[in-house]
Formats: sequence, structure tokens, C-alpha cells
Amino acid sequence: MSVTATRQGGPPAAAEKPAKQRYLAVDGLRGVCALALLFTHVAMIAGVLGTKELGGTIASTSAVGGFFTGGLQIFAGVFFVLTGMFVYQGFAKSVINGTPRKREGTVIRRVLRLLPAYYVMYFVVLIALNLQQIDSVWDVFRPLALLHIYDWDGWSNGMEITWTVPDMAQFYLLLPLLAWATFKFASRGKTARARAYRMMLPVPLLFAAGIAWLLYSQMNGLGTRALFWYPMGLMPEVAIGMVIAIWLELQKASPNEAPKLLTFAGRHRVLFLGIALTCLLINCARPGSEIGMDDYYSLTALGIFYGLLAILSASLLLSMVAPGPESRVIRAVFTNRVILFVGKISYGVYLWQFAVMHFYLQKPNAYFNGEPMPLMLIRAGTGFWELQLVTLVGTIILSTISYYVLERPLMNWGERVIKRRAARKAAAALPRQREESVPV
Repeated sequence: MSVTATRQGGPPAAAEKPAKQRYLAVDGLRGVCALALLFTHVAMIAGVLGTKELGGTIASTSAVGGFFTGGLQIFAGVFFVLTGMFVYQGFAKSVINGTPRKREGTVIRRVLRLLPAYYVMYFVVLIALNLQQIDSVWDVFRPLALLHIYDWDGWSNGMEITWTVPDMAQFYLLLPLLAWATFKFASRGKTARARAYRMMLPVPLLFAAGIAWLLYSQMNGLGTRALFWYPMGLMPEVAIGMVIAIWLELQKASPNEAPKLLTFAGRHRVLFLGIALTCLLINCARPGSEIGMDDYYSLTALGIFYGLLAILSASLLLSMVAPGPESRVIRAVFTNRVILFVGKISYGVYLWQFAVMHFYLQKPNAYFNGEPMPLMLIRAGTGFWELQLVTLVGTIILSTISYYVLERPLMNWGERVIKRRAARKAAAALPRQREESVPV
């Protein structure tokens, strides 16, 4: 059994593809990324990571802890590479094979996977932690419309991490547009390889847009938030996912024309995993910036981080999805039961971690109509391991409830709706097919 073996049955664990079409180790990768980000965010609030956001420089409370937890922020980019791969893979398959793309259920799956859990979390923190901030209907509607990333002064307590939800939604809209724009050009390719590489036309444009935004945002003093909270800054990661999607479909359609890097990655998975680990350690050392801090403080540092983010994300994903022999290391790390379970509930783990920290750290009179303090102002109020344990356990509990009570039932319902629609279309098409088959 290869590490790229697929799961059969069950509800889809991600918006992009049903479970039977997905890669098992990728579920574990989602879990690893969610936990890594939880660790680094707890480190920020517990003071293990230093900061300059509060005026002046507040140093890390632990040199060793600051070194390791500071590098874990890099895992956020992996989610966008996965989005690029899974969303674009259907388009790539259609163009490379010259077959119609099955569109049934695409929108339903993505909406049900992305929005209900986010909305539930939003209403919980709105009522518990943000009632005192509501001055108008717009304050409530802005996060519902996924526009809160464009108004930094209006951030809600408990939603500090939700900048990725609007970004994901915008990429869900952008990628089909890119595929549509290149469809005719790519379809004219005479071979599978030609069609595949014509589909890559948007890739250099996305890379150029990301680099241009990096330069513009930093030269104009917009800061790291503008760089990564707006979708332009993550376009290179999405482009990497698109390339991998195209390569995978090309390999399936014409194995002899498969890219050599994809084939090499399938034979040397541990090597690519080692490349990703090396990038992580380099990022922990913060070249061009300061070790143990929660941000990057120069254009040089951000440029290096940009490159490390691309290499780490591509290496991780290639080590898991490239066709080839199984890797015991990847199977042990990414497909064990514990990490697969965390991967299954990883969206909730991502959404709830800041809310849990608020619930634990705020004073009792801060809830509902009280005045909760921003977490950065009560940072270092508890020990790292204490806060880590509370946040991890609380987040796992809430994420498990969210998955089994809300997410999975809604996804199962969506699959039933999709099947009924497909059956109705098939039934409506049958009389027409019979009429066309009757000789005149």
C-alpha cells in the first residue's frame, strides 16, 4: 500500500475532493500543520515569543522555546498549497485527458466545508467576547461577508486567526476563473504534456503578483499583516499547488511524460521530508531578523521566509502525493491514528484555538457585555505548558464536537443533495437519449 493510497467511503474531510479521491498522508499533514500553528500561537500569548507590537521590544522568555516555536508559523502556507492542488486538480484532469469536467457538487462541498463551522465559532465569540464592540450592523455583517481582513481596527476577540477563511474563499473563486481563462489555449495542445504545460500559464503570473505584493507592502510600511492576510501574498503557495496538481494528472494520463522531479520525489520521500525539515530549522533561526520573535522585521527576512515557505510546502506535499514506493517514515508520522484524527478535525482545531485562550485567560467579568482585553495585553500571564495543555485539550474537545455534530452531518447531507440532483439530471436526460436513438 502506497502512502498515496486513498480512503474509501465516509464523508469528505475537505472541501476540495471527496475522500475516495484524496491522499491519506495529506490528512495527517493537515493535523500536523494545525498543531504546529496552535503551538506557535500559544507561544506568542504565553510570552515564549517576543514581540514589538506593544511598543519597544519585549524579549522572549525562553531562548530555546522561542527558537523552535518561532519557526512553526511557516506551516500556515501549507494549507494554501493544498488548496491550489485540490481545487485545480479537477480542471487539470479535464484538460489533460480532453474529457468534460464533473461539476456536480463542487460549490456545495466547498461552502459546507468552509462556512458553517466558521459561522458557529463567530457567533460564539461575538456573543461571549465582542458585544461591547458592536456599534452598527456593519460590525456584525463584516465577518459574515468575510470582509473583516480588510478592516484591521475592527478585529474581534477570538477571531485573530480567521484571516485564512476569506483568503480561502477568494481562492475558491479565483482558481476556476484561471482555469476558464486558459481552457481554450491549453486544450489546443496536441499531447498530454503540451496541454499540461499550457495549463501552467497562470503560475508565473501568480508568483509575480506575490513577489510584487511583498515588495509593495513592505516598502510602503504596511507590515506583515498586509503581506499575508490579503490573498495576494499567498498566491505563490497556491501556484505551487496548481503545478503539483497538473503534474499528478499528467503522470496519470501519460506516465512516460511525467516530470522528473515528481518521479524523483516518489522514489526519495524521506529526502524531501528532510528538505522540509531543513527549511523549518532555518526559519527557526530567523535569518535577517531576530530569533524568538513573533514577526519578521526587515524586507530581507521576509524575502528569505517567502522562499523557505515555498520550498517547505512543495517538499512536504511532494513527499506525500508523488507516485512511488511507500515510506515507512511518512506512514509512521502522518498516517498514525492520532494524527489522522487530528487531521480529520483540523479545521476546528484551527478555528477554535484563539477562542479557547480567550475563555481561559479573560477575567470572569469580561464576558458578554464586559470588556475583554486583547490577548497581547494579558500575554505572559500564565506558563507556556499550562496554557498549551488547556488550549490543546479545549480545542480538541470543541473541534470534535464541531466535526461530529455540525461538519460531518452537513457534509453527508450535501452528498445526498448532490446525488439526488445527479439522479434527476440523469432521469431528465434519458427520454432525450431515447428520442435521439429512434430511427426516423
